[in-house]
Amino acid sequence: MVTIFEHTKRYVCIHILHDGTLTGQNRAFLGEIANSFEQTVEFHDVSDCMESIGDVALELSEKWSRGTLFRLFIQDIIPQSKMIYLDCDILITMDIGELWDIPLENHSLAGVLDRPGDKPFRIFSAKAFRCFLMRCDRKSYVNAGVLLMDLDRIRKNYNLIQQGVIWFKLYRHCAELVDQDLINSCFCKDIKIIKSRFNSTLCYGNISNMILHARAHPKPWNGLEGSELERIYWKTYLKTPWGRLSRDEIIDVMLDVVKDSAYTHRRMSRCYKNVFNRLRRDIGRSDILKITLLLVNDIYHRLRRGFAREG
Repeated sequence: MVTIFEHTKRYVCIHILHDGTLTGQNRAFLGEIANSFEQTVEFHDVSDCMESIGDVALELSEKWSRGTLFRLFIQDIIPQSKMIYLDCDILITMDIGELWDIPLENHSLAGVLDRPGDKPFRIFSAKAFRCFLMRCDRKSYVNAGVLLMDLDRIRKNYNLIQQGVIWFKLYRHCAELVDQDLINSCFCKDIKIIKSRFNSTLCYGNISNMILHARAHPKPWNGLEGSELERIYWKTYLKTPWGRLSRDEIIDVMLDVVKDSAYTHRRMSRCYKNVFNRLRRDIGRSDILKITLLLVNDIYHRLRRGFAREG
């Protein structure tokens, strides 16, 4: 919020979707930040909405965060005709009004391709095959962390809660990022692609005039690599109510972050463990292996649904 307010000249109203896990202190701190910039923040408790979808929310929470479903309620909760959706791991170094002013041109959403270089997934890749199984368009598969949304058009043409429940039952077995996969499937052919600077993963070099998305691990608050993104994050953190710390408290926070950094090896065993985990990830990234597993898994679930209908 601080980086949005610091770089944006016009009036901004922040809408925060939350459940019962938002504490009174954190709510007060968020309100304090908005007031200090003479801006507005509104809070929307979606706990009742989550209960309305019952078993789906319960099944989802076993593998993914409950918060991944919050955006399904935007069209019903937010009264505005248009909005910008941002994940919570976003930092802004540009006037966000530039994103707001992009014409949607008869599209419900605008977003950045979920691939470096503004290029779609390769045709013969695991991600492209996953898109095929979930009825997504690999050429317009976007990262859902930053979205410009035409809410009037969405209300007219979609029922995200109903469609989301159906989609989850059909495709959860092949979903990797359930909220992002769902959005790309439901809005297939209805997404405008915009420049990568509106949802950039850059961490080093010149990262001004961008919307920065801390997608990679470790996150700036979980580990240190010496990036420009981390520098912006920690400078911003110290401007917030959470950053009102004594010198000793700041030292403790930074040491805790350094301790958990991937580059901090206090024992040789940890170094070997990191090498083993990297090797395991590289093997797991094999497109041939992933496609085979996806295909087998999809066939299994299709047969299971078929037998359930016959029974």
